[in-house]
Amino acid sequence: MTPAGSGRGGRPPPALTGAPLGGLGLKALDVFPKTIAEFRHKTASGGAVSLVCTALIVLLTLLELADFLTVRTEEHLLVDTSRGQSMDVELDVTFPALPCSVVHLQLHDVSGNHQLDLRRNITKERLDRDGSVLREHELPRGNEHVATLAKAASEDHGHRGAQLMVLDKQTQPLVVGPGEHVLLSRLLAELMPEMFQDDAAVTQLRSHLGEGCRVHGAVRVHKVAGSLQFAVERVDLSAIIAVYGSADKMNTSHTVTRLAFGPPYPGLINPLEGVRKIITTGSAYFQYHMKVVPTIYEHRAGEAVHSSQYSFTELLRTRGEGGAMPVVLFNYELSPIMARFTRTSRPLGSFLTGLCAIVGGVFTISGVVDAVIFRLFATHQLQSAAARGE
Repeated sequence: MTPAGSGRGGRPPPALTGAPLGGLGLKALDVFPKTIAEFRHKTASGGAVSLVCTALIVLLTLLELADFLTVRTEEHLLVDTSRGQSMDVELDVTFPALPCSVVHLQLHDVSGNHQLDLRRNITKERLDRDGSVLREHELPRGNEHVATLAKAASEDHGHRGAQLMVLDKQTQPLVVGPGEHVLLSRLLAELMPEMFQDDAAVTQLRSHLGEGCRVHGAVRVHKVAGSLQFAVERVDLSAIIAVYGSADKMNTSHTVTRLAFGPPYPGLINPLEGVRKIITTGSAYFQYHMKVVPTIYEHRAGEAVHSSQYSFTELLRTRGEGGAMPVVLFNYELSPIMARFTRTSRPLGSFLTGLCAIVGGVFTISGVVDAVIFRLFATHQLQSAAARGE
């Protein structure tokens, strides 16, 4: 009868002998068998291969780290499904030879949105001949006397309306009935601006001769084809002709400081920014046609910037070529394709996998190279020994 606690054949279990449980099983699973120091043979060729192997591992590790830290931008094209929404157009255009009183920003698009004098979120700044900003009541140099007359005429104009004068020098206001001459004056000015002139407007325009104008701000537009134009209103033609003598003398030189369809993002280039068109004589009709591509820029943190990028072509015509009124026109057309830029970096798991591949691969290849060198050297020694024995 076997005593309690004893194993088969009367031998105690392994736990009682002090041997670790499962020790034999773990040794059988060891894929890295060790050799004792007496059987290890080191060679000079093996040392050289080890140095080259270490240097190669360090170099490849640094390249792998640089690739892991590099942030990439992935580009995708997809169909734009955001039609029917709106977007902001930021603009900053300077006219060095046109006063603000004759520069009007107009918006037209194919959806039927027509605004003839945009002023909301739009700021006009008067400029002197040096490009410095004039304060609200500051008079331009050299025009003090004319500006004083303009102020008096404008105050009178504000009390009883425009006093129109027929171009054949008749000064009698046109009156239909008591108190009705203001409405009739406005109606005639709208219908036949070439036949009547507003003395107050003429005097005020003369007071601003030599000034420039900077127009800047933001305009919200629909995501449809349209145009932004800096044009002269029809009611201003009589005053312009009276002051300039002809529309051909209106200098439409301009500088585009900013024109963007949406907020900026890294790498965005607005090609019209910095464009400067200067004409020395006469007047001209400038037209820019822009192809706008809606764009989504996604940062690594997940934040998305909805903006647009564009390319443009331009057209210049003088008054003599087409007879068009002096105007600076920005036509825009939206592309049905949207661009998406996504900022990504290499995952940490991929980086660690690459490091393991570098270390393991270099050690494996270096082991093969060392073995080949050792075998060739041993074969050479045997052949030399055999030759000496003969």
